[in-house]
Amino acid sequence: MYKKLLIGISLIFLGCGSGSNSNGKNNNSNNVTVPINNPTQTTDKYSYIPKEINQTIAIRFLNKASFGANDDSIKELQSKGILKWLDEQLNMEYDDNIYLKKMIVLAKQAEPDVFTNTVEEYLDENNDIVFNKSKASFQSPRYRMTSWFDVALNSPKQLRYKTAYALSQIIVESDFEPMFTRRAEALANYFDILAKNAFGNYQILLEDISFSSGMGLFLTYNGNKKEYLNDANVSVYPDENYAREIMQLFSIGLNQLNIDGTPKKDNNGNLIPTYTQTDVNEIARVFTGWDLRSNNKYGAVGFRRGDFTHNLEFTDKYHDFGEKLVLGEKVQANLSGEDDVKRVVSIIMKQPSVAPYISKNLIMRLTKSNPSPAYIQRVATVFRDTNGNLKEVIRAIFLDPELWDDLKNNKLEKFKEPIIAYTQFLRTFKTNPMPYYFFCFETPDENASNCNKVTNNYLFNDTRSYLNQGPGLAPTVFNFYDNSYIPNDEYFKQNNLVAPELQIQTDSMLINYSNNYYSTLLKREKNYILAQTYKIDDEEINYNKIEDFIKDSPKLDWRAIWIYYRGDDKYLLDMSDEYDVIQEVAGGSFDNIKYYKDENESILDTKISMALVNHLDYKLLGSQMSDEEKKYIVDKIVESGIIRSDYSHKAQVYQHLILPMIRYILTIDKYMTE
Repeated sequence: MYKKLLIGISLIFLGCGSGSNSNGKNNNSNNVTVPINNPTQTTDKYSYIPKEINQTIAIRFLNKASFGANDDSIKELQSKGILKWLDEQLNMEYDDNIYLKKMIVLAKQAEPDVFTNTVEEYLDENNDIVFNKSKASFQSPRYRMTSWFDVALNSPKQLRYKTAYALSQIIVESDFEPMFTRRAEALANYFDILAKNAFGNYQILLEDISFSSGMGLFLTYNGNKKEYLNDANVSVYPDENYAREIMQLFSIGLNQLNIDGTPKKDNNGNLIPTYTQTDVNEIARVFTGWDLRSNNKYGAVGFRRGDFTHNLEFTDKYHDFGEKLVLGEKVQANLSGEDDVKRVVSIIMKQPSVAPYISKNLIMRLTKSNPSPAYIQRVATVFRDTNGNLKEVIRAIFLDPELWDDLKNNKLEKFKEPIIAYTQFLRTFKTNPMPYYFFCFETPDENASNCNKVTNNYLFNDTRSYLNQGPGLAPTVFNFYDNSYIPNDEYFKQNNLVAPELQIQTDSMLINYSNNYYSTLLKREKNYILAQTYKIDDEEINYNKIEDFIKDSPKLDWRAIWIYYRGDDKYLLDMSDEYDVIQEVAGGSFDNIKYYKDENESILDTKISMALVNHLDYKLLGSQMSDEEKKYIVDKIVESGIIRSDYSHKAQVYQHLILPMIRYILTIDKYMTE
């Protein structure tokens, strides 16, 4: 096994583990189990699922089934049990257009003079009002990213939206399309389509995606025309981009698969392709005649052209109505444009490789990087037998005995995506929207009267600089990483194990990842903000309310710039639980904590540091850290004591104990794995 305790690419032994996965003793004294109130939690069929869920299993399960475990979700899961929790999640209704609605609400607050219509008017497909067409706002990616984080952090329907995110890495659409850098509403609509169909039928999902304006732009079949002669008397054929990817990436893959995901081979031992170039040509003929709504010139593309939030519209003049032959089946002539597409999708869905291909991809994105053929076969059989019912497929993935063997034996089987590590951090520490902030296009005056006021909302910017990924930000249609990626490590090579997520966890990414946590923790923790002293015109000021701090932010120093600089994220963290742990051990007062008197005396008491690391280990990891690992972190914290400054004791405790300790834990291997 190879691992680094702190920041680095943690190539740990996937699937080897016992409860500790380290050389030190694992202190699980706080890892209590909670009796389940649901007497039908287990049946003989699911007898391998524990009746009582301890903290470790709850956190690891929720990190797969949601955007990160937090106190509320852990308690809910422990109270209800796995089967009841899963059943409730799978049966929660979809929130219609949730991503697009949240995006529009923020846009209307940030640019009220631009977005003057109501949310309902922008969503109504029966009028000529098109969101963001006239402006093509450079800010739209911020609005769209904020809507995604809002849903990930707050929706109780975590499994639906986590599944939608997993699907976004199979059916990829991203801002690699230049139009989306100013018309990001296309990506909000795309995530709404994924969320709507996350527990529906995969065939309907493929149909809905095929009719969507965003995919038409991203894979370039909007404005597609049937074969014609151009002015130079040369035949121009329909664009093949989507025709290829709907098979290669979105449904059947390149080569035929057995039901267990292993490749089929012919009598000579060769792989068998799933489709031919002729199939691509024929499907390309189907995707002709489709273009953006509200586009005054067929096929024209521009920042201020067309409707990016509603389905493509059909123009029969440019459609090929002839008979097609796709994957050995006929698509009869003279079908309507819509029926042509649906017929092709139905033919694709009949292919035996769809079930194992999609099932394996979903398993890899949700639960396990190297699932056994038996795990894939069990899930793929459900996919096949239910004709692509994703609700039952997701149920099968999360109830599979292989997953539960991994969870019960604390086998680490998947590296965490950086974006999931980040959302877990935000959810764990009770991230809340700002009561208000200033959205400024120029330097604010002392009252920010030249800025727009955004109330009860977040602001999230592009995450690629510190995560190497983000929702809807894949660099190509092939996603962020390759499913077949094997790290440059002997254990992985010898055992032919993949770890796709490590492909984007470069050294520079991990440094930026850690630095971003430092910046975030330093700026946005509400108790720390209020514990500091500020100056206005040389007069010292302390704040009792965040609202007052925000109001004065244009008059304050660098610590308040993030309130009005639109390139900085806007949200508040809450470390009240961590302050309480320290205060209790300190005898009820931060003033009891020792501070420097000379260079040989530490500011931080080892007892207090150990209490905090035990608390954070339980809260973030379910007590998976060894005593050796905890001592290492405590020693590093205590050794870095500082000379007492003008800060209050509470501010010192946060900056020099809580902040660095959380930052350490967020970069260790146990946090970066599932």
